[in-house]
Amino acid sequence: MDDGAVSLEMSLAMIEAAREAGVTSILTTPHIHGAASDAVVHTMHKKAFQAVLDARPAMDLHLGGEVRVTPETRAIVDRKEFTTDERSKYILLELEYNQVPPYFDQLLFEFRLQGITPIVAHPERNAGVIRHPEHALEFVRQGAVFQFTTGSLIGELGETIQESAVLLVESGLVGILASDAHNLTTRPFTNWPAAYEYTQELGQNGNSILPFSAEDLCTNNPNAVCQGLPIPPTELDQSAILAFRNRFSKNGSTTVKRKRFFFL
Repeated sequence: MDDGAVSLEMSLAMIEAAREAGVTSILTTPHIHGAASDAVVHTMHKKAFQAVLDARPAMDLHLGGEVRVTPETRAIVDRKEFTTDERSKYILLELEYNQVPPYFDQLLFEFRLQGITPIVAHPERNAGVIRHPEHALEFVRQGAVFQFTTGSLIGELGETIQESAVLLVESGLVGILASDAHNLTTRPFTNWPAAYEYTQELGQNGNSILPFSAEDLCTNNPNAVCQGLPIPPTELDQSAILAFRNRFSKNGSTTVKRKRFFFL
């Protein structure tokens, strides 16, 4: 679908590559615009996903989507088609690259009122979060879960994005590490072991404000999403909030430098 696998054969090859990298479950995230009219796109995704299931690959598979946040997204807060496995438990939201929209906090609140936990896709790559990391704190206070990209954390997407990722991971605000795999070459599953090991190192170096573990980010929390189970909430007392703000202010605003890729 879209900028991911272009055929059933490629999908199956990617699943095998993921299995060899140690992955045991995959939740697919094809793009959906956050508008009620895109429910028809979800129907297309279901058809393609069923074709993969029918091939009986050796992998636990789940159907999700990456919902682009727009002013229209408020109209889908009660539409289960846009949630993971249509369970109305989790929804993956993607911000525009260059900003955090002013209505985003309210949108997170409205999803939570519906009993849906918003997962924010790759906030470490969002220019608004990079410049003002306190956005991240506000998202988590609204009950959102952060999902980071393996390539961001290990430096494959550039120095600035890696610095942003490490800052937020070491703060203890990140809930999920994900591959964001698109294909077998430029964005594969093969960096997963290195990202897992690096997450372990960050969790053990004593620099975190809140404790975290690679097992939670890479296994327990993603599995909870796949199974429709709750992820333990991030506990934010006043001392932790003050520590976040002190660390973010020391980090300062960062000029966004983005590594360029050419996908063929």
